[in-house]
Amino acid sequence: MISKMKHMFTLIATLQLLVPLYVVQAADPILIAHRGLLQHAPENTLPAFTTCLELGMGFELDIRTTQDGKLVVLHDTTLGRTTDGPDEPVTKFTFTELSKFDAGSWFDPRFTGIRVPSLEETFALVKERKRHPTQLALNVKGITREGERELVRLLGKFKLFKESFAFDQSDECSERLKALDPRIRIGRNVRREEIDSRLAEGATDIYLLTSVPNEAEVSLLRKHRKAILFNYAGTGEHRREKKNWLRVRELGIDGMLTDYPLDCAKVWRLNKAATNDSKAKP
Repeated sequence: MISKMKHMFTLIATLQLLVPLYVVQAADPILIAHRGLLQHAPENTLPAFTTCLELGMGFELDIRTTQDGKLVVLHDTTLGRTTDGPDEPVTKFTFTELSKFDAGSWFDPRFTGIRVPSLEETFALVKERKRHPTQLALNVKGITREGERELVRLLGKFKLFKESFAFDQSDECSERLKALDPRIRIGRNVRREEIDSRLAEGATDIYLLTSVPNEAEVSLLRKHRKAILFNYAGTGEHRREKKNWLRVRELGIDGMLTDYPLDCAKVWRLNKAATNDSKAKP
């Protein structure tokens, strides 16, 4: 176990050398890295999450259940894309069996030996390594009723209710989670035309807007004391428009989900520096 931990932290140190050190400023909206720093490290792994924490970012992760009921962090239904295991459902394997598969070398040989983390390991990492405010976007994918209870238990154990929210689950699952503990925050992807109806329902705490927010929407959601995020996750040039990144900061919403948090942080930093230089000139 000690050798594995040393190996992981060596990889984390290597990763931090590979990426520009753009620590997000406290006054900026929080950047929530989609599946961790998936452009720079194996997605949904502890090295990627640790670097997010060190850089002052949040991260999004995906939760599934193993055959023996353990909550693990894995995006796909099957193992084939992000591990060296067979392309079969995670539900066919116990956590012990799953832990034998390599979840890092597919991305880069330097990450050989990294495993699929449990949700408990991930939460423990957050409590241990967090240096700045963070936000955990918990994408609830395949979990059982017992898994729902375990999710709430772990949030309580690590005192992460205020720093996290569950989203993408069914309405029924959201209701059960709230019934288990009202402190859990429920997020939802919301289209522009849905905002009024979702406010009327009153079941959503975190609004993940799927289009670039405007002033009227922000004002309305602030009036109802809702947290506001822009879900800009995904790849491609249409997901890295600098004008949209700048608009997010200008509006002062709570945060943004993105596959390109380091690029966005750099744009914010350079824009802020240029603005300050302009103000300083006589």
